[in-house]
Amino acid sequence: MYYNTFSQLDGKMVLPIIEFPAYIEELAKNFDCLFKQNRQTQQFKRLLTGFGIADKHTIAHMNGLFISHTNQSNLNRFITESDWDPIEMNRIKIDMINDIENGGVVVLDDYITEKYGKDIYGTDYHFDHTIGKSIWGQQIADCVFSGKGIYPLLSTLYIKEDSRWLNDNFKTKIEIQKEHLTMLVNMNLKFSIVVMDSWYFCKTLIKHIESLEKDWIARAKSNRLVKSKGKWISLDEFARDKINKIKFRLVNVGDDKYIMKTFTVRIKDIGKVRLLISLDKHENFSFYVSNRLDWKELTIIRNYSRRWDIEVWHREGKGSYGLEECQLRCGDAVGRYLTLSALAATFLEIASMLSPVYAALIKRGRTPEMKHRWVIIELVSQLISLAAKVGDKIKKNIIEGILSPYKSTINKRITDY
Repeated sequence: MYYNTFSQLDGKMVLPIIEFPAYIEELAKNFDCLFKQNRQTQQFKRLLTGFGIADKHTIAHMNGLFISHTNQSNLNRFITESDWDPIEMNRIKIDMINDIENGGVVVLDDYITEKYGKDIYGTDYHFDHTIGKSIWGQQIADCVFSGKGIYPLLSTLYIKEDSRWLNDNFKTKIEIQKEHLTMLVNMNLKFSIVVMDSWYFCKTLIKHIESLEKDWIARAKSNRLVKSKGKWISLDEFARDKINKIKFRLVNVGDDKYIMKTFTVRIKDIGKVRLLISLDKHENFSFYVSNRLDWKELTIIRNYSRRWDIEVWHREGKGSYGLEECQLRCGDAVGRYLTLSALAATFLEIASMLSPVYAALIKRGRTPEMKHRWVIIELVSQLISLAAKVGDKIKKNIIEGILSPYKSTINKRITDY
């Protein structure tokens, strides 16, 4: 049994890991079959605990949170040299999601994490549309499952065609996402709809989605061409013509009101689709397209609004699960790091939904901060319980752990209480 205590970093007190949280111990049992040795299982639980709780997610930092830790190279080798299978780990994760969700939506997107080292695997200059310039970093194509909860699914590092890191056949982000969706179907994830932004709205991807017998919704740019009265005109021109001739419907989306209308149209290079035109209070048009010709305004916009869940994951993943802190120099290691980070988030999502305090978490918005605080309550309880039971010698070890939290040579285990 592993223990830790309060440690200090940059003048702040960091809540320690007294022992593996109960939800880690319980959910990790599903993955025992992946590891040949018990010490691999222990490293697995260390990393999932560290990803879920630590304020920094370097291997050295997460390793150092444990009083009973050995040299951080042991934990590092679990990611860089172990033979466990990330694909099988994702398969088990999806079985866990299926057990708690009856169906949902898969959202596709990608994100960029800024890096500062030239030797970090996969780094290159990528154009960031949010800031309007190129930045040095890693670009990752990923997908999440949006149901009652939000679950990061698969992540693949995008390597540019002219990159020095390209050792295999080049794959576009579209090709990566096609592979993701095929894997999800083969792993029997319960989803029926794929949602994506305008960048992914292309014939190649939507035909692949339809071949998997899934529906799709995509945002479309205003300059996409639609056929009207025998001519190809832009969506923007089509919308301005229709809003002056046809009565649109008032739809409430959360606290906001929109004027909307659906049309069955033919879009150039795509074919016949269901088009939703939405006008906001600032008189700006937005366009959404689906293969479902029978869907009305509310069905399309409610399903498309699930796309926000991948933004939630990207923000939470960068802030709480180490997506920005990965500095590994091997492609396989980066893939394992991303797999473990996403699994840690899934563990906490599932555990919070199964918890007796789930109703309280829902009432308070079930934010990432609330879920992490829920785990911290357990760790504090463990610390109080331990302090009441152990002798002076063990308390001395705990105090040493507080004062020197990140020594990588400590091999002690607290077992005699």
